[in-house]
Amino acid sequence: MKVLLFGKNIKNLEPQIKELGFEVSSNPDLIISYGGDGTLLKAEREYLSVPKLPIRDPKNYLKCNKHTDAQILLDFKKNKLKLKESKKLETTLLYKKFYALNDFVVRNQHPIHAIRFEVNNKYFIGDGIVVSTPFGSTGYFKSITSKTFTKGFGVAFNNTTQKTAPVFFPDQDIVTFKLIRGKASISFDNSPEIFNIDEGSELIFKVSDQVAKIYSPETLRCPDCQVKRA
Repeated sequence: MKVLLFGKNIKNLEPQIKELGFEVSSNPDLIISYGGDGTLLKAEREYLSVPKLPIRDPKNYLKCNKHTDAQILLDFKKNKLKLKESKKLETTLLYKKFYALNDFVVRNQHPIHAIRFEVNNKYFIGDGIVVSTPFGSTGYFKSITSKTFTKGFGVAFNNTTQKTAPVFFPDQDIVTFKLIRGKASISFDNSPEIFNIDEGSELIFKVSDQVAKIYSPETLRCPDCQVKRA
């Protein structure tokens, strides 16, 4: 199998890859994302149609015996890892579609000024919203709501004047955000692209037909592997 190694410390993985009989190639059948969530998100943006195998970089994280580099690669070689499809979210901005595996974040440009906005015609004052997939719900969404979820998509309300519980939607629903007053921006996943939103603008969020193909993504969620090295 042809693989491409993606991450800051990929040279550390090359000897094991070659020993197991993988061929390192720029035209791969598989992307090995070597890092954390951010590395995987960047790999997905750059190689949309290629399956990903995420491995946490042990330089930054202590890892349990089940998820060492060698064990994950061996399990993959023995066809023990399941390929899972994670649906993405989409929105249209400036006549272009954008996709998020993790989340879209709409928030105030200036931290000293709240924004006024509507979500599905309900009025709010606060810092903005996070529109999250199940995959992304362990990140910013969880830090705001202390919740995660496994299907559909969710909206977290960021620091609103009236504490607001998250709202969850099935795949077929849409969420409309309208900026009533203030300066706001939108970002997605860990992309460096951040766009300003004009007052009166509307954004529609929905589940996309586009999916990310990831082998054993739970390796990134193992609590014993998320302990950062000192």
